[in-house]
Amino acid sequence: MKKLFFILFISSILFWGCDEDSDFTIGGSQSDLGKVGTVISSSTQPIAGISGFSAEVTSLEDGVSSIDGEVTITNSVVKQILANVPGIVINGNTVSASGVKVKFTDKGIENKHPFFQGVLVNYDSKVGDTYPIKDSKTVRKVIYKSTTDDYSYAFFKIKVIAVEHEINFNGLKKITYWVNHKYGVVKIEFELDNDEKITMPFYF
Repeated sequence: MKKLFFILFISSILFWGCDEDSDFTIGGSQSDLGKVGTVISSSTQPIAGISGFSAEVTSLEDGVSSIDGEVTITNSVVKQILANVPGIVINGNTVSASGVKVKFTDKGIENKHPFFQGVLVNYDSKVGDTYPIKDSKTVRKVIYKSTTDDYSYAFFKIKVIAVEHEINFNGLKKITYWVNHKYGVVKIEFELDNDEKITMPFYF
C-alpha cells in the first residue's frame, strides 16, 4: 500500500477523473490495501531529490479509498512537472495532495480521481494487454508478467506484472509500474523528457 499511493501521488495524479464507465473500471472484492487507517510511506533514503513521503487512507466509500499525503521534493524538474497539475499544492519543497481516490480489489487496481479514470493493473492480464484511459489517447500496456517468483522484494522473491504508460505529459515521457497481487505496486520508474530515469522501490 505504501508504494501504491506514492506512484499515484507522483504519477497517476497527473490525470483528471471522470464518470463511471465499465470499460475503465476493475471488478472484484475489496482488498485490504484500501482499508481506512492504512498508513503509507516510501523509502527513507532520498532518491533523485524525492524523500519523506507519508500518506493515509482517510475514508472508504462504495469500494473507493480516499487518500491524503505529502512528500518532500527538491528535484526542480519533478516539481515543474507537478506544478501544472490540478489538485497538487507546492509550498517550497513540500508537495501535497488530498482526496486522491483509488479502487483496490482482489482483481486489480483502478485510478479514480484526480486523474483520467482507468485500470492501473488487472492481475489476470497477459503480456500485450492494454488498459484504456478515459479522455486520453494513451493507454497502459502490460509488458511483462512473471511465471515464477523472480522479483526480489525485501528478503524474498515474488511474481510481478510490469505495466508501461507512455504518458508524454509536461516533461514526463513514460511511467512503468511493477505490481504484485498481494503487495500492490512494488516499484515504479519515471522516464523524463531529458532522459533522466527515476526508479523508486517500495516496501511495507
